[in-house]
Amino acid sequence: MINTTIQVGGIVEEIDGVSLKKTAAAGQRPRKAWLAAGAVVVLVVGGGLWLWQPWLDRTPFTAYTAALQEADYAVPGSAPGSCVRTAAAEEERVIFDENGKRLAAGRDPREGRVLGPEFGEFAGDCLFVSRVDNVPGGKGTYVTQWGGGTKQKVSEEDMRESAEAQMERFKTKRKSDLTPSEN
Repeated sequence: MINTTIQVGGIVEEIDGVSLKKTAAAGQRPRKAWLAAGAVVVLVVGGGLWLWQPWLDRTPFTAYTAALQEADYAVPGSAPGSCVRTAAAEEERVIFDENGKRLAAGRDPREGRVLGPEFGEFAGDCLFVSRVDNVPGGKGTYVTQWGGGTKQKVSEEDMRESAEAQMERFKTKRKSDLTPSEN
C-alpha cells in the first residue's frame, strides 16, 4: 500500500491505502468461477450424451438366424431342393434381453433348403433361416432360445446380419467348428 498526498488548488488531501493490486471490474467474474462453470457444463453435456447414447441404433430390426439340421434328421420337402426336419419343426424362437425380459418371438419355418456342394462338409444338410420381427435395437447383447431349450447369448451385430451373409459362413466353416446349438 502507498500513502499519497494530493494537492488540488489550495486544498491538500491525504489518501491512505492506495493499492496497486488489480481488482476485478464490476460485473466480471474471477477466472476460477468461469472455469468451474465450464467444467459443470461439460460434465452435464457429457453425462447426458452417455445416458442418451445417440450413436446406438435403437430402431427395431428383423433378426435372422441360420441353423442346420443334419441330412439324417431331415426328409425331402414339398419342392425340389427343400427339406423338412424329422424332429421338432416350426418351434418358437424367443429373444430376451440380458435381464430375461422377453422382447420378441417368431416361429421357425416348416421347410428349409438342402445345401449344395459349395457348402463343403454341410452339403446335403438342411438349412433353416428363422426370422423374428420387431426386435428392439440398442441392447448390444441378446439371449435367444429355440423351442424352450438352452438359452444362448448373441450379439446385436450378429442378429442384424442378413440371412444370406449367415448362410455364406457355412461355406467356409467345418462341422467341428460349430457349437451344438448351431446345427
